[in-house]
Amino acid sequence: MRNNMKNSRMIIICLLLISMLITPVYAADWSMFKNDPSHSGYTNDAVNPPLTLKWTKDIGFETDSSPVVVNDVLYIGTTFGIHALDIRSGKELWTYHTNGFVKSVPTVSNDVLYFGADDRKFYAVNAKDGTLLWINDKALDGYVASAAVANNMVYAMPKDGSFYAFDIRNGEIIWSTLIGKVAESSPAVGEGIIAFGTDGGDIVALDVSTGKEKWRYYTGVIEIKSSPVIADGTLFVGSNDGSVYAITIDKGTLKWKYSTSDNVESSPSVKNGVVYFGSTDSNFFALDALTGKVIWKFPNSGPVLSAPAISNDIVYFGTRNNFIYALDTNTGKMLWKNSTGQNDKDYITSPAISGNMLFASTHSGLLYAYSSGNMATSTPTPAIEETIATPTVTQTASPTVATVKPSQTKGSPGFEFPVSILLILAVFGMYRKKK
Repeated sequence: MRNNMKNSRMIIICLLLISMLITPVYAADWSMFKNDPSHSGYTNDAVNPPLTLKWTKDIGFETDSSPVVVNDVLYIGTTFGIHALDIRSGKELWTYHTNGFVKSVPTVSNDVLYFGADDRKFYAVNAKDGTLLWINDKALDGYVASAAVANNMVYAMPKDGSFYAFDIRNGEIIWSTLIGKVAESSPAVGEGIIAFGTDGGDIVALDVSTGKEKWRYYTGVIEIKSSPVIADGTLFVGSNDGSVYAITIDKGTLKWKYSTSDNVESSPSVKNGVVYFGSTDSNFFALDALTGKVIWKFPNSGPVLSAPAISNDIVYFGTRNNFIYALDTNTGKMLWKNSTGQNDKDYITSPAISGNMLFASTHSGLLYAYSSGNMATSTPTPAIEETIATPTVTQTASPTVATVKPSQTKGSPGFEFPVSILLILAVFGMYRKKK
């Protein structure tokens, strides 16, 4: 009887071990513009150069958006609408059609995809299949700035000079604030504020709970296209006067200002007290976040519009002449670069990182997926046949779900067979010794 109980226990332990080991493991998410509400642009995921091209995909539509990745699915906005692709193969899973260009970067939270479009509508769709959940159509102009999700609210800013906080569940307006100036800068959320730049050159901070304006800093420049980053009590943002501004979060006062020789449309990223950004003067910079002094400066091959993506001690960014660079964050030394081979009028939007993969897109609609480490790479699939969904009059998507081979299925299991066998054998070995 006692032996039977021991045997039963042993079987249960082995089954539990197997179930734990075969549970699918997803790559880490890059769920919004610059990875988090504060726009740090940083991830602990290790993407170590040299990188290998895993696949490339022509979406067939122009894009000003940048990719985001959640649960091994990549999402991006285009002139058509939203596209969802499997990150392992580039296979298109579904599309959602809008009546306007989706220039903003979509945001994913709890399996819901949030984005605004040029058709003056703000959308929430199911991230798994592209079905419509809700629409808010109160804006008087379209959306260019990317939304932020925090505090159970969606923070969104159309080009009509207003700012909205939507209820994440149904799109109802919780509060709205009149900014008075058009803004294309995407809002950063952190330390009790929502902050962004305007086309009039203002840097504005609102209270996250009420939308009340806390402060406004006047730069005197024509416009700010760069999106801010919030870190350690300071807001950092670039401007079209060629400068990066460091503004205190509590009072909105200037800490320091660093000037380059051309526009700074790149949105800065911050890691460990260092501010990283590019300029259209074809240089990439690392500044001390406390003083604004240059730590290093890297001359690259073209103007930098993209926001940097930081993976451990490596910073990635794209240029207007279609190069992707990887630099050492400590020294500025170039570790890797790759050309997409497109014309000089095209450009790389802001890259995204998930697991050991880097994703980048060009304005012309080409997607690139690079991998590092010992991940098995598949044959690049530049042209994949798929049917594009056509929405009904109510804008509800009729998603087309592509059939994916088991080896390409979203969330490929992270089960290591040899490791599981060793663990099970070890348990049985201990059991036999006790006998």
